[in-house]
Amino acid sequence: MQELKYGELAVTILDSNEELGTRSAQDFAIAARAALASKDEITVILATGNSQLSFVEALYLRTDIDWSRINVLHMDEYIGMDSTHTASFYRWMHERIELRLHPKAFFGIRGDVPVEEEIARYTALIERLKPSICVMGIGENGHVAFNDPPADFTTKELIKIVELDDMACRLQQVNEGHFASLAEMPERALTLTVRALLDPETVLVLTPESRKAKAVKESLEGPLTELCPASILKTAPNAHLYLDKDSSALLSL
Repeated sequence: MQELKYGELAVTILDSNEELGTRSAQDFAIAARAALASKDEITVILATGNSQLSFVEALYLRTDIDWSRINVLHMDEYIGMDSTHTASFYRWMHERIELRLHPKAFFGIRGDVPVEEEIARYTALIERLKPSICVMGIGENGHVAFNDPPADFTTKELIKIVELDDMACRLQQVNEGHFASLAEMPERALTLTVRALLDPETVLVLTPESRKAKAVKESLEGPLTELCPASILKTAPNAHLYLDKDSSALLSL
């Protein structure tokens, strides 16, 4: 294990994806207990996707997190997608988080309702619940949630409509097995903004696997730029990035 610092960002490199999941779940539990020490309930934002699986599996094994006092939000959903679709992020969260961990409440983003109404509903939820913890990843093109390059680092919005990047963001979803082809995948989505992701007191960024190595290198060793959305993490003292040996392989250590 290595502990590093890139700008304001703490970085931990673990030997394997499994160890990454165990360590990040431990740190999530510590942050949740600390936040609950002064509040009756807290809200967390959780990501979906393959990069989160080792973390979620580690959460199932922990008995020191009081989920009955934790509300759960998530980050994105495809516009026009029914929540029962196998690629729906709402469904991912329902099956892996709501049904397994039994939080106080799960507030999912709906892709199959009028978009402007959903933006207004979710904005109001975030403003009211004021999330304490955000757990997210970095995409193959450096995106965070569905904030593809060029990302907007200065917006005051909390959730917005985005057009998905064909050759990077959308292709990643196909390669992960969520869609059979690009033709089947929606072109637009709702996503929490960079501001919404970084506002919580604690931000945990889980990024395993070799396919993320190029994005990790550009995020940490390249310039701060909206062309690499995850580069903004270097300015976030409340964030902690977790890598494994594969995702950190291209770093100049």
